[in-house]
Formats: sequence, C-alpha cells, structure tokens
Amino acid sequence: MSDKKEPTLGEYFITSFLGGILTGPGGMFLSSLVFFLISKSKLNIIHKSKWGLWIIFGIFPFVFVTYPSFVLSRNDMYIKEIKRALNDEVLKCTVIEFNSGRMTSKISHGNALYQTYIPREQNECVMYKSQPRNFKSGLRSILFWNNNSDTTWFQIEIDQETEEIKRTCGDSSKTGCEEGNTW
Repeated sequence: MSDKKEPTLGEYFITSFLGGILTGPGGMFLSSLVFFLISKSKLNIIHKSKWGLWIIFGIFPFVFVTYPSFVLSRNDMYIKEIKRALNDEVLKCTVIEFNSGRMTSKISHGNALYQTYIPREQNECVMYKSQPRNFKSGLRSILFWNNNSDTTWFQIEIDQETEEIKRTCGDSSKTGCEEGNTW
C-alpha cells in the first residue's frame, strides 16, 4: 500500500487560482490539469516534489508563451504613454523659464516597448527621443522570439529661439505615426 496522500480540493483550487492569475483563463484549466497528472504519477519522488514540478511544467511554459503576446498586443497604449511623456517634457520646458544649470529632466526612461532618452549631443529642453526596445539579445530575445511589433521611434524637438515644436517619427506606416512622418 502506498503512503501517497491524494491532493485535496484546496490544492486544486490553489493551482487553478495561481494559474489563472499568472497565465489567464486557459492557465486555470491547464495548470490544474498538469497538477492532476503529476499527482497521479506512480513514482514516489515525483509525488514528493509535485509543487516544484507543477511550477516548472504548469506555470513557466504558459508565462513564456503569454507574456510577449500580452505586451505586444498593448502597443497602442505604450505609444500613447510615450507621446504623453514627450509632450509633458515640452510643456515643462515652455512653462518654466529655461535655465540649464538649474533644471534637470524628469522624463521616464520608457516602458516595456520603448526607451526614452535625451540624445548625447543635445541639451535638455532641445530634443527628446523614444526608440523601440531591442529584443534581439539576452532573456528578452527568448521571451520575444516572435517579435512582430508594429513600432517606430518618436522624437520631439524644441527650437530655443522660436519655441516651435517639431514632432517626428520613423515610419508613417506604423501605429502612431501619421503621413509625412509626424505625430
């Protein structure tokens, strides 16, 4: 007779709940199924480490599959966030009298898809640029292996004498960029 303890309903609830939170509705079902299959295993060593195996086989694969598609599907939201941050910097520069010795930039460094910075050859309150992040190396290259993102760079430039604002982007066929590479 085996001394294996059968999983309780509470354990299935925990796996379903965590699977649903971490990977969505499909994860509720699939993580519970993986936990069931691990629990029904005849090998005693598998039964003793069922929670560790459940995390490895029931959660990680679904997180790796769903996270990149979730981030890339929210492309328009990230573009709006970047445009708002660039416009906020222009507003800050036009409202406050510009004195480069006193003022420092508080621009965010971007979001999941974009990296925002002040180009090295420029001073603050002259030019700000946001570029799509590079998913070609490191862990990001594994997570974003199917990177079909519809992204381009955005730039905002302020003429110090006329205070004219020039908004440019890289490719007018991409989301957020209008005809003539403006936004």
